[in-house]
Amino acid sequence: MSGTRTSDADQEQIQTPHPLPSLGVVLVAAGNGERLGAGVPKAFVELDGRSLLEHGIRTILALEHPGQLVVVVPRARAAEALAVSHGLGAGQTRWRVSVVSGGRERHESVRFGLGALHDSVDTVLVHDAARPLAPAELFERVIAEVHRTGDSVIPALPVSDTLKQVDDAGVVHETVDRSSLVAVQTPQGFPRETLVAAHETAQLQEDEPGAQAPPTDDGEVVQRAGGTVRTVSGEMRAHKLTAPHDLLLLEALLAAEAARDEDRRGDARRGSPEREPAPGRRAGRRGRHGSGPSHRASGGGQR
Repeated sequence: MSGTRTSDADQEQIQTPHPLPSLGVVLVAAGNGERLGAGVPKAFVELDGRSLLEHGIRTILALEHPGQLVVVVPRARAAEALAVSHGLGAGQTRWRVSVVSGGRERHESVRFGLGALHDSVDTVLVHDAARPLAPAELFERVIAEVHRTGDSVIPALPVSDTLKQVDDAGVVHETVDRSSLVAVQTPQGFPRETLVAAHETAQLQEDEPGAQAPPTDDGEVVQRAGGTVRTVSGEMRAHKLTAPHDLLLLEALLAAEAARDEDRRGDARRGSPEREPAPGRRAGRRGRHGSGPSHRASGGGQR
């Protein structure tokens, strides 16, 4: 392990003897989580006994595509993030793992992560640690579409709620046509050259008079730079943790998944076909008896 400087951020690495990576994943975990109010950076909040960061790293290290993982965290948490990666056996996998200190804003943290990628990387995924249950198949779906089209790719879900446009006083002025609207998730995938060039353009425009508000995702960074951004089907499990009520939904998703796994194991023991449980039924029963997932803040005693 060695310390170097990359894009004005400290970097720590877990070196492995495997071939040079062509896939890079930037796991953005530098947010402070003010809206969540957990007292620790959001990525270090625990869900079912593991930090959100650990959930994300575990999924990435198990992907079929080996590569380089760059974890972007607050400077004070870099050693902890490296320890999490070590604990998950990063040094024994086909992945190279780097930990980089983040910036003041998300787009700056992504730039620091991009700067830590090996020259051999040609495809990049950017993923939010705040989406801890994003499944491996979603990562693979995005990778496949980037390789198929050569374009930037973001996962998206249709919008089901009725949308209204309101003013500052809360008065409704218009019902928005939702037929062409989608809710966007991560991981988002890009040809490396496309994403790096788009971020360079965005950086040059930041200090210009009348500059646009900072982009909220990397798809927007590429779109502003004139690139083509495509969508693939998203996943409910890739729900983002933003506010306390989101923890309840993530717990329910974990409980439902645990119930399905339990049913499959039971069916396998009995030699009968797999059966899906009634939606929410098994998960709700587990939650009431206290056997479902729990959450707490990791490292809360430090603050």
